[in-house]
Amino acid sequence: MEAPHNDLLQQIAQLSENYANLADRLSQAAKQLQDSGLPPSDSLLQEIATYSRNFGAVKKQALEASKSAIAPGEIASLKDIQNLIQTAAASVGKAEIRDAALKVLDRILAIAHREQSDFAPLQSVHGKARELQRAISESSPTQLHSDAESLVSGKHPVAAVLALVEQQDKLDDEQWVILEETVSAAFGKQLAVAISRGKLTVAEMVKAAPSQVEPAFKAATAAKMAAQPLPEVIIIPSGNVAPKQVTVAPQIQILESPAPSAPMHEVIIVPSVEVPKSLQTTGSGNIVFGTPREIQQVPVEGGLGIKVLAHIQGIGDRTFGAQEYAGTKAQGRRVEGFGINIEPPIPGLQVEYMAHVESVGDTAWICDGELAGFRGQAKRIEGFAVRLSGPQADKYDVFYSAHIQNIGDTDVSSNGDYCGTRGKALRIEGIKVWIAPSASSQVAPTVGLKVLAHIQGIGDRTFSDKEYAGTKAQGRRVEGFQIKLEPPTAGLNLQYMAHVEGVGDTAWISEGELAGFRGKAKRIEGFAARLTGASADKYDVFYTAHIQNVGDTPVTSNGQYCGTRAKGLRVEGMTVWVEAKA
Repeated sequence: MEAPHNDLLQQIAQLSENYANLADRLSQAAKQLQDSGLPPSDSLLQEIATYSRNFGAVKKQALEASKSAIAPGEIASLKDIQNLIQTAAASVGKAEIRDAALKVLDRILAIAHREQSDFAPLQSVHGKARELQRAISESSPTQLHSDAESLVSGKHPVAAVLALVEQQDKLDDEQWVILEETVSAAFGKQLAVAISRGKLTVAEMVKAAPSQVEPAFKAATAAKMAAQPLPEVIIIPSGNVAPKQVTVAPQIQILESPAPSAPMHEVIIVPSVEVPKSLQTTGSGNIVFGTPREIQQVPVEGGLGIKVLAHIQGIGDRTFGAQEYAGTKAQGRRVEGFGINIEPPIPGLQVEYMAHVESVGDTAWICDGELAGFRGQAKRIEGFAVRLSGPQADKYDVFYSAHIQNIGDTDVSSNGDYCGTRGKALRIEGIKVWIAPSASSQVAPTVGLKVLAHIQGIGDRTFSDKEYAGTKAQGRRVEGFQIKLEPPTAGLNLQYMAHVEGVGDTAWISEGELAGFRGKAKRIEGFAARLTGASADKYDVFYTAHIQNVGDTPVTSNGQYCGTRAKGLRVEGMTVWVEAKA
């Protein structure tokens, strides 16, 4: 109950207490007046007048605080005022729960899959959240929806999804198990697994507002346009092409208004949105409207300058530099063609590339800026490869990766290895390419890594290479771990596996993914790690473990198993590092 309502109830109690015997004295005064004609005393009349003023003041405050449509004449007693205040206070409490429930639903609708925009189990959660949002929004302030309180308390299944996604590192094992069982029962095991693997995140909720666009032409022209209805907009392309009429969508604004004296060559029309200042013009899936920008070629970490042209569905040609992401993410746009050339040119060095194109198959190897793929045929690129040729080719390596529909970012490939899929109908949504001096002509750089260990009763903790990740003499099991090269090293990738209680050996997984489980209370009993990629033969990965009743193991390396199997002994900690071969 809010403070204003409490204050009013206290005033009502004080009135009742202070004037408890007023009625008796008034009754006596009335009898004396009737029997002997003696009027009430001045002090009694004063007290009656004070009570009347206080009653009127409390009544007025009660009506204002409750925002009631009740007529003042309907309030005849202190009891009436008390009932009015208590009803209003209950209504405020329900409104607060209603608002809190809607905020929870907003957060649930902001949950996104890191790799799959159409992840079906999450869409089921969103569908339920929208249904609840509509029902709660339409309920009256005095009639609280039956699910509102369970949403706020976290007992509702969709609230359990939010708790697992937002608080997974803060939950103890018992809380995790309860929430996971709730989510699995309501939305299926696949959703619970995706959450446990960290695949879901709560995206930032930015509410778009109509952008304020300053027209290049002033007052009179702007006022004239604002006063007229716009049933259609004419887009006039460059050249002598007939105008095309299109229907106006809501909140349409012209982004580049021509000056009054200039001929109208092109007008680009997009929905009006407020663009965050931090939005970059390239990379990470952002779309750039307008003419392709010129890329200043700057060698990346000793690499060569290159130019990558990507033809993107619905956008057209865009140009990118070395190690710059060429494409989009989470927008469902396919790369339909690409071209690569070294800029500035290097005598004796050429770049060649091929693509696997929808319904066409593998193209031939082409070179230096030619288009692999097609424009205007709506055919997706499903995979590609890049290689170097010429007398200088042995002095350099070319590296590349892709972002693939329903898969995400691939490992780094190099020197003609195929990157992508075949026969799965999965589009490439972006590529990244760079050229660096050959590792064979360089001293292998130092490789660092990060180890994340999920420890019984503690949760996730992060450690560096050669740093012990775990506990000793505390009886705490390692329940899961992740290993990641940091910073990334071109041509080098890390994989690892684990032997898990009640599960057995896991598959080999890529760096950054969790081996083991969170919230399942299952011990890791052993593990192994190995290096892959073009530079893997230049490094060794070493690791040891501290095992229950055994102690520290000898140093193991390069894919050899470290630990025990079928002995019921937990791994309590691990140490991992990578070294360049002598």
